Parts: sequence; C-alpha cells; structure tokens
Amino acid sequence: MKKIGILLLIFSLISCKASKNENYSFFIAGHAYGNPLDKADKKGLYDLFKDKIPYVNEQKNMKFGVLLGDVVRQGSFWPEAQKDISKFEMPIYIARGNHDGPLEQFEQKFGKSYRSFVQNKSLFIILDPNIDKWNISGEQLTFLKNAIKTNEKTVQKIFIFTHQMIWWHKRKYPEPFPNSLFNKSPEINYWSEIEPLLKESNKPVYLFAGDVGSFSKEHRKKDHIIEYDYYKDKNLTYVSTGMGGGVRDNFVIVDVTKEGNVSFRLIHLNGNDINGLGKLQDYVKRK
Repeated sequence: MKKIGILLLIFSLISCKASKNENYSFFIAGHAYGNPLDKADKKGLYDLFKDKIPYVNEQKNMKFGVLLGDVVRQGSFWPEAQKDISKFEMPIYIARGNHDGPLEQFEQKFGKSYRSFVQNKSLFIILDPNIDKWNISGEQLTFLKNAIKTNEKTVQKIFIFTHQMIWWHKRKYPEPFPNSLFNKSPEINYWSEIEPLLKESNKPVYLFAGDVGSFSKEHRKKDHIIEYDYYKDKNLTYVSTGMGGGVRDNFVIVDVTKEGNVSFRLIHLNGNDINGLGKLQDYVKRK
C-alpha cells in the first residue's frame, strides 16, 4: 500500500507539472531532409537545419519539437537522421510524411503514427494523412474525435500536426501549393468533416503542415512562393513551413505565454539573419 501511495503521489506531481500555466515554446520543421534535387543524396537532416540545432537548444522554455514529415528521403536513411535528431536536447515527435517509409516500419521505430498528449493545458495531436490518401478517416477519425471530446473541458488550445496540407483546395485554399499531391484522393474530407469538427470545438485550433519549401521560387515552382504560410479563419489558424529550396528555407518556433497568447518566430535558414523572412503573420496572401 505504501508503494502504491508513493506512485500515486509521483503521478499527481507529474500531472500537475504537465498541466500548469507557464511560458513555453515548441518548434515545427517541415521537409527536414531538404532539397530533393540535391544529387549528393545526403542521408541525414538538411545541413542548414542541422546548423541551427545549437540555436534551438539555447531557447528558453523549449519543451519539444515536431518534424512535420519527409524527415528522410527514403526509409532506409533513418539511422543517419536519428543521429542528427539525437543532438536536440528536448523530445522530438514526428508526423509521418510520404517519404518516411511504410507505416509498419515507421511504427516499429516510433510507435503509433497518430497520437495525442496534453501539456501545459493544451492538447497536441499528431495525425497521419498518408493512411487514407490525405483523409482523416476510420479509426483515425474516431481517435481525433475522442481526443477532442475527452479533453475539451480541461484544455485551452488544440495544436494539430500533419505532413500534408490536408486543407489545401484549389478554390478554398489554393496557396501555397504543396510540394506534392502524391497519393491525394480527388476528394478529401477536411472541409466536409474535419473543419466543422474543429470549429465546433470552440477552442483556438492551430494546424501545422510541413510539405512545402523543397523547391524555391527560382526553380520548379516559379509562380508560387511556397516555403511558408499563415492564415487565420475564426478559431482556426493554418501554418505551413518547410525547407529545401535554398532561398527561403525556414522552420517556426511557437511561443505560448502563461496567459495563453500564441506567437510565431519564422526562422530563416539562409544567410546570417534568422529574421530575414520577417514575421510569419505577414504572409496572408489568398486568392
């Protein structure tokens, strides 16, 4: 009984610590293997991103990071990428991209490809649109609904992480154009099922995607600036970030104050000025 009491006390202390109000930060980084046109076929993380790992480690209140898919060029390259990831001094989560290997192999390395956790009175949800051609359906949709319902009375915000821009739509949300529409169903259920679900939560919801940035404006996607994006629609905020194009490579640091205010730092990887791209919120172009 004494041991059980001690364990309950420890669990209580951990729970209190995880849910307390405090300033905290996390970072998001998309397409972390970098440039698909690089003939050197490098196996680890993008060099310019690796160079910023010490900077990330120095950031006060940095709780974790999320790599938003396409962390590796192909599944066999994970050993090299994991060596680079181990240099971060905080937990790193991965939202599976289409380059990150088959589902079974990915889950053998990292556990379930979709998951959720609660920290600092916020709900964090990692989704895997690769399972059903960019749809969040079946068991994963049930998981998403249950995660929101179970925590709706105790959390203040919801953060959702995916590789694909599941909200991309040629009329409703045409820019930025994703790196790829690989394996995308002609019809996906974001606008018909997921968006209404998130709006009904009556919570501030932040959606992050990482399948942009691998081609610069000066190359294949010359008509699109596609390396980052910010857009707010009522209680929903959409953010995309990515790297590999060699011009506007970036990742984003998300800062949350103990009062609940959320802000973004757009970190430029090219050149010496990390603020060279300005503020993420300045990019709100919509057709």
